[in-house]
Amino acid sequence: MIKLSRRDFSRFTLLAAAGAAVPMSAFAFGGPSGPATIYKKQGAIGELKMNPYKIAPLTAIIRNGGYVIQNASVRIIPKEGGQEIAYKVSNSQLLTHGGIPVFGLYPAYKNKVEVEYDRLDHGQSEHFKETYTIPTPPVYGPIGTPNFPQAVVRKPAQGKFADRLYYINNIGGNNNTRNAVWNNPEGGALQWSSDPLNWIVDTKGEIRWFMDSSTIFNVDSIYDGGI
Repeated sequence: MIKLSRRDFSRFTLLAAAGAAVPMSAFAFGGPSGPATIYKKQGAIGELKMNPYKIAPLTAIIRNGGYVIQNASVRIIPKEGGQEIAYKVSNSQLLTHGGIPVFGLYPAYKNKVEVEYDRLDHGQSEHFKETYTIPTPPVYGPIGTPNFPQAVVRKPAQGKFADRLYYINNIGGNNNTRNAVWNNPEGGALQWSSDPLNWIVDTKGEIRWFMDSSTIFNVDSIYDGGI
């Protein structure tokens, strides 16, 4: 044990206070402020963030990396015989998401996604066209519920209808549902509380989006349940 005299302790206190008063340089996580970070990136801007809002596992955002980006477009390269999803991203949406939102990925698949955008840096604009590799998880529903039904295409869509998307919703239901009712012995809409199933299919019958309700819904709770 080191013993300090009262005089030594006073000197030590003054030195510590002086050191605390000296401003230190502030750096962003991973290095100096700006686009440079420790995160791995595939292209000329920022990192790829999967399921950024914790509700849609087949979505992603390509972060802007601190740059101003404009005039962006996205194309999900289809599987062989599959349906292409392609769209432009408005500049306001690029600001809203802090990057390029990616929608329409195939589940359980190593997706190839073409992205184009203009990157502004110190007043200079540069155009980029890149291909990102984005692996995705399989489709999954709430625990104890049936999985999302498989769409059966009776007649392939053609022409201007070929790139349509269809939103479908249903309820799952398991042994934990309908455990509470408002009235005795029966009654009330809570009896119909079941795990929500929400998904989107393309005209080939492939799921291109589904909702993970576990972050916002709890079938066992009166307060966090309900449809």
